[in-house]
Amino acid sequence: MSRLRTALDDLCFGAEPGRRVLFVQTALALLIGARVALGSYRQLADTPDALFEPVPILAWAPSMPPAWGFVALQVVGTVAALAAAARRWPRVTFALAWLCYLVLAGLRGSRGKVLHNDLLLLWTAVPFLLAPVRLRWDQREPRRDHGWPLRAAWVIAALIYFFAGYHKLRRSGLDWAIGENVRYVMLWGPSVGAAKWDAMATWIGEHLWASRATGAFILAFELTFPVVLVTRALQVPYALVAVALHVTTFLFLGLDYWAWALTVLVLFVDWPGLVDRVRQPEVAPR
Repeated sequence: MSRLRTALDDLCFGAEPGRRVLFVQTALALLIGARVALGSYRQLADTPDALFEPVPILAWAPSMPPAWGFVALQVVGTVAALAAAARRWPRVTFALAWLCYLVLAGLRGSRGKVLHNDLLLLWTAVPFLLAPVRLRWDQREPRRDHGWPLRAAWVIAALIYFFAGYHKLRRSGLDWAIGENVRYVMLWGPSVGAAKWDAMATWIGEHLWASRATGAFILAFELTFPVVLVTRALQVPYALVAVALHVTTFLFLGLDYWAWALTVLVLFVDWPGLVDRVRQPEVAPR
């Protein structure tokens, strides 16, 4: 039992360099700012009251806000995100940017169908609301008091991917992967979204073996994602597979998952360490 407790403690509160945590928080702030600034929110103001079904966090709202309300949220959220990235009152500005993003994403999902395009970025940013603020780019020594926000974000991301696969199994069983589900998605999906490579989606849909292989791969990937928490060597490969999955989802079905792709790269690739290795390559032994 003590070994399990020690393993869980190390998993959630292990040491990380302060500069990696600083990089991740800065990158998440910029992603939030981009998502807030570039999102198509203003047209939501035209949503009729009869079609407004607020998500739980917005249950108090009687209707969609006017267009100027969306613009105000976007301006405040973007400015706050840039300030957080510049380390200006980072705790307050990061929280303000995240809150504006949460409200905007919630309003977009308040039209009868809850959308999860913003889910990964929103949830993995939560630990950084309380992250240490005294972080510097020269902090290369791993410390436990620095590492917990990043470790917590890893756990959240891994669970999000895992439960995406779990709910596929719970609702549809293995037929989600080895039945004709993916085939129907590939044949019908491009007509709904703005697919960029609908010919490939059609080809997969018309070949049952390809659609089944695609479904099995996606399901296996999501269910095994938590392995990155115990085997750090797999973090980069899984991150790259996730990026490929989200990019092909956009190409085949026209669905917007760029925030997921960039978030998983920010979290699971040690970019500061990679820069160091490029600048100071190891000297080969003679």
